[in-house]
Amino acid sequence: MATLVSFTLDNLGDAADLHRGVITSPRAAGTNPAFEIGYPALLELSTELGIPLTYFIEGWSAEQYPQELKHILKLGHEIGMHGWQHENWAEIEESVTRDLIVKATESIRRASGVNPTAFRAPGGVSTPHTRKLLAELGYTIDASHTPDGWVRTETSRLVCIPYTWEGVDASHWLWEKKSCEEVEDIWFRALEKAADEGRHFVFIWHPHVMGLDPAKLETGRRLIRFVQASDRYRVVRLSAIRNRALTFS
Repeated sequence: MATLVSFTLDNLGDAADLHRGVITSPRAAGTNPAFEIGYPALLELSTELGIPLTYFIEGWSAEQYPQELKHILKLGHEIGMHGWQHENWAEIEESVTRDLIVKATESIRRASGVNPTAFRAPGGVSTPHTRKLLAELGYTIDASHTPDGWVRTETSRLVCIPYTWEGVDASHWLWEKKSCEEVEDIWFRALEKAADEGRHFVFIWHPHVMGLDPAKLETGRRLIRFVQASDRYRVVRLSAIRNRALTFS
């Protein structure tokens, strides 16, 4: 059975920088390279190679860029919810969590016309309280981090589809300064390990990290072509990983 590989994108626009206080208002046109260069570059790469994406977007960004959410859906991709303004999810009080989830969900629904059914915790770490709320609100996927990287069924509908830090561009190129050659080797070895162990693998790429550097984009291009050419792997949206998990649970 082929190993399912999912390419996902996180973050759209200035939500995270606004929440952290890096900026006090959205960047003006012509001064936002992540949104104006990195974001379209990653969409163009997926279109060029014909791969489906799951794009995790903050509720604030959905309000700011509703036309972009419609464009993402028109290209055949899925949209997931990524908090309201990229809060550090593990540090949020439980009393606040529901308000943020509901607010972000409604914003994405209004902007895109569809109900988001996948969630990824900003900062990576979800909580049992969050998963309970997600299940109540009709979500079917929690795509946050877990140390072991294995899919598990949380409820009859909600499936946890985790990532590991090996697959995240920021862990190699933002927090550390590895070369493209080093990262490519890490990614190839991670894929081989996932296939040997019989589990899925999730990549997370960001407009402000991978999307702004042609060499990093080329690394991604080579990786995708390798996955597409191998019988060991199949590129899918996260929803396909969920469906397999439920089939064999």
